[in-house]
Amino acid sequence: MIKLKFKILATLALISVIGIDCTSLVKPATAQTAASLAYHLKQAGAKLYGASWCPYTRRQAQLFGDSFSQVQYIECFPNGRDGQFNSQCDRAGVSSYPTWVIGGRTHNGMMSIQQLASISNYGTPSNTNDKVKICDYKADLIFYERNPRMLGRKISSSQSSLANEWSGIRRNIRGCQ
Repeated sequence: MIKLKFKILATLALISVIGIDCTSLVKPATAQTAASLAYHLKQAGAKLYGASWCPYTRRQAQLFGDSFSQVQYIECFPNGRDGQFNSQCDRAGVSSYPTWVIGGRTHNGMMSIQQLASISNYGTPSNTNDKVKICDYKADLIFYERNPRMLGRKISSSQSSLANEWSGIRRNIRGCQ
């Protein structure tokens, strides 16, 4: 029993010495999921306010990997930690980092991909009840999840294989025939 207590205390001491915190245990999303969610957040008008010197802001960005460039990010301290506070952050009432504004609601702190998906109603557009638009939107999400390199690009008629892939996805979505 004493050996077990010693092992537990030694493990806790080691964790505190090397500085592991629980937010570093959050795993990044797969590239496809991150790309699709980033696209959705962009379409929904979501904004992420942060500070480049803040470790939690950096970790939030890392969850998206290369797809972070699709997220609308507002740097609150464009000239560094001691620089002037960005007026956009001031107008949004940002006081901690990172801060998400999604659908007009403010969410403070680092969020997991699952939390962001839930908060932003990932999978359904929030601005329409039009069945055609909903079907197109869902097809877009699946297409960009499968083809993250195409994120932010339009599919031209000269790219018939991609256009056919998108049409096939749309046909396979329940209720979109």
